[in-house]
Amino acid sequence: MAILGVVLTIVIIGLFVFIYKEHEQDRSSEAVGANAEERDSAETPPCDISTAAEGVNQTRQEVEKPESINMENNVMEEKKGTRDLFLETLTKIGCQYEIDESEGEDGDIRFGYQGEYFVVRATNKALFIQIYDTHWAQVELYDIDEFSRLKKAINDSNINNSVTTVYTINEAGSTVDVHCKSTILFVPEIPKIDEYLSYELREYFRAHESIKLEMARQREADGSK
Repeated sequence: MAILGVVLTIVIIGLFVFIYKEHEQDRSSEAVGANAEERDSAETPPCDISTAAEGVNQTRQEVEKPESINMENNVMEEKKGTRDLFLETLTKIGCQYEIDESEGEDGDIRFGYQGEYFVVRATNKALFIQIYDTHWAQVELYDIDEFSRLKKAINDSNINNSVTTVYTINEAGSTVDVHCKSTILFVPEIPKIDEYLSYELREYFRAHESIKLEMARQREADGSK
């Protein structure tokens, strides 16, 4: 009986130790889970939608401030229109000009450059200007040979020069009149715009010379004076 009592005592003690260890493990698991939840909460704060909306509204208000709008308007006002810029550039390169006021605020601009007479059409509503050099040469309408040479010379010039040359027939005066024209971009962003304009005007003189030389070459080839 004494032995049986000892065995029962050992079994009871072992059972008590087992239950105690299980209880401690459950408490440890709960503590670990609680710490993980606290860490997740600290690392990922809840999203406050109202705060985000307030930030967006504040940014929009700053962009739409009157000061920002006025700054953009001032930039637009400071940028010269094409016509105003062209007139200013003419003065820079030493050209006096006249304006045909009968055509309104965008009337033709007439000026002389190195002995040649030009007409320009320009408006502040467009980015390009049109330059004309009209009636700078002519041949007799009924001089078939010379008229033929002129047409060949014009074709050759249009291939090799930046300005375009055309002719018109004046039946009343029995002449074929020669004209040149070009359309170019003219905006404040162009660097050294006065040199840019001077270069374009000199292209007209190159076209003149090209046509005259080609017609002379054809006369020589034909044995004509």
